[in-house]
Amino acid sequence: MYYIGVDIGGTFTDCVMVDDSGRHYSSKALSTKHDPVEGVLAGLELLAEDVNLNVTELLTQTARFSHGTTIGTNAVLERLGARVGLVTTAGHGDALAIMRGSGRVAGLSIEQVYSVHGSRLPEPITVRNAVIEIDERIDSNGEIVVALDIDAALDKILRAIDEFKLDSIAIAFLWSFVNPAHEQALADAVRAAAPNVFLSISSAVSPRLGEYERMVATVMNGYVGPACSRYLGRLETRLRELGLSESLLVMQSNGGVLPAPAAAATSLGTIDSGPAGGLTGVATLARRHGHDRVVATDMGGTSFDIGLVIDGKPTMSDENVIDQYTYRLPHLAVRTIACGGGTLARFDEATAALRVGPQSAGSEPGPACYGRGATEPTVTDADVVLGFLRPEAFLDGRMPLDRDASVSVMSDLAHKLGMSVEDTAAGILEINNVRAATVIRQQTLERGHDPRDFVMYAYGGAGPVHAFGFAAESGVKEVVIPLGNGASTLSAFGIASGDVVHYQEVEKALAAPFDAGPTADRLASLISDIDAQARKAIAEVGVSGDTVVEIDALMRFHEQLMHSLEIPISLPSGPDTGTRLLDAFNAEYAHRYGSGGTALFQDVEIFAFRARASIPAGITVADPPANDTPAVTTTSVYWPGTGWTDTTVHTGIPSSTISGPALVELAHTTIAVPGGATLSYGPDRELRLHLSSSQELA
Repeated sequence: MYYIGVDIGGTFTDCVMVDDSGRHYSSKALSTKHDPVEGVLAGLELLAEDVNLNVTELLTQTARFSHGTTIGTNAVLERLGARVGLVTTAGHGDALAIMRGSGRVAGLSIEQVYSVHGSRLPEPITVRNAVIEIDERIDSNGEIVVALDIDAALDKILRAIDEFKLDSIAIAFLWSFVNPAHEQALADAVRAAAPNVFLSISSAVSPRLGEYERMVATVMNGYVGPACSRYLGRLETRLRELGLSESLLVMQSNGGVLPAPAAAATSLGTIDSGPAGGLTGVATLARRHGHDRVVATDMGGTSFDIGLVIDGKPTMSDENVIDQYTYRLPHLAVRTIACGGGTLARFDEATAALRVGPQSAGSEPGPACYGRGATEPTVTDADVVLGFLRPEAFLDGRMPLDRDASVSVMSDLAHKLGMSVEDTAAGILEINNVRAATVIRQQTLERGHDPRDFVMYAYGGAGPVHAFGFAAESGVKEVVIPLGNGASTLSAFGIASGDVVHYQEVEKALAAPFDAGPTADRLASLISDIDAQARKAIAEVGVSGDTVVEIDALMRFHEQLMHSLEIPISLPSGPDTGTRLLDAFNAEYAHRYGSGGTALFQDVEIFAFRARASIPAGITVADPPANDTPAVTTTSVYWPGTGWTDTTVHTGIPSSTISGPALVELAHTTIAVPGGATLSYGPDRELRLHLSSSQELA
């Protein structure tokens, strides 16, 4: 039987297949923006060829099919979402428009923040004037203050649906996360009266304190929900027609998968599912390779994603921003910047300097070397000009590159800069490396970690090519290229190997001390109830298997709203649970902010609990074997800081340690080994790039 994972990126659609023995196969097909299903099927055809099957035979033998989609992200960024109306408590209809004070700059780069005249409020995500205020009120204790008149409310909503031609309704009442009765009752009435309208309610999407963030999550879910539902339904229908008998599983930004119907109901969770898949795959492999501190770096055609794995687990976050809208939803803490192979380089007229990004060539037309008429150079074109990518070897020779086109567009840029073609291309790589290293330092240092204590995992199509540069720039000592050729499609591997996961958050306030009296009893009761609720919720998903429940206490100093920490609760809980929680909080706070950062005279509180219920995927993976007799030749590469240098080229995974300068050409990526560095095997035959001391401090 086979386990398949598919990740649609901005340039390529990556597919990974793992068989019963743990052997993995991978394929890449160009993403088809007009109909993503076509790109998925093209990738599946390549996978089927690897095992001498057709697509129908492959899907008939597939036990698990998981998918990561960018439909939701694209719907928001391209403003192609649903016509959504907002239903909220009377007097609060302007909360979404008022935003927070940071709404004008939320999620923007530092350059954009300081461009005061260039900043703007985001475009509305609801239909103009389609805000329906309902007379109802529940207080902060969950008590009903103003009863809901369902008939009157339903009449308002139906009239708005007809007047504004709405195909989605988002319901976000005050304090619904404490008592969801009004939301649920009204939702049932709307479903019965308007079954074709997509419905999103805040108590299901984001049951957390914070009116604005909860409202954003609910409306955004309603905005992307119809498009995601249609796409997932169309994909699942097509796969079933071709022989898939199992349910389509969909990757979530929290690192787990859910069956397509459940994923469609909370479509907001599919945003950033691809990067989450990569971090999930890294965590799986890092535990096997014995690495407890990992910087995961994914450089693809469009973006550069970074996440951390600490003590075997990916770091989590509960706040996210998309198109300047901030919302709260548990997700893997992945930072994304425009720093991929397709990132465009240009001459900045204002400063007469070289600029790289954030614009990208995408897959259409793609870099100039793709031969599709592009007129601006990209990072990939720089790789071709400098010799890091040999045109005849790209994608195992299935997609030859046009070096002359890369040289032509690079020459135009070089002329404007007054530099040589090679120095211009090298400058593009160095700027790209600095940008990647900067975000690596931010993600580690801001959490109280030294990047030099981490191992870097480099994956994505462009990651292994450039890892030597941004690893040296950030001070990382060792780079792992996981799964060999499979490094290019690691996000798809993570999607294939992701557990079925359901997150549940409960807002409950408890003040220290937690280890005595009524508070201790309340803590024990809450942990028991949350554990039971989490097990019930994942059972309703409809996937069989052994359930694992993990519960975190979200803790902070009283009223210190900006600096909360997630502290794991050891299960089953016992009399010392409260003491251990307080000790763990103080230790983590001191580690992150310094030993003088703790407040001696400020109480500690638990303000919420987060439960993660999961059903393990149970997929094993075998590391790639070395080539028996890899082909070896020589080429000339322009190494930044060194110039043109004779460089050994290994076609396939080498059977022994190699020294740089060298290139290792695999079917879907190339590993660049600079002079003074070595590429060798780890204990599980994973590829490890060791930089020299001078390179580490570069």
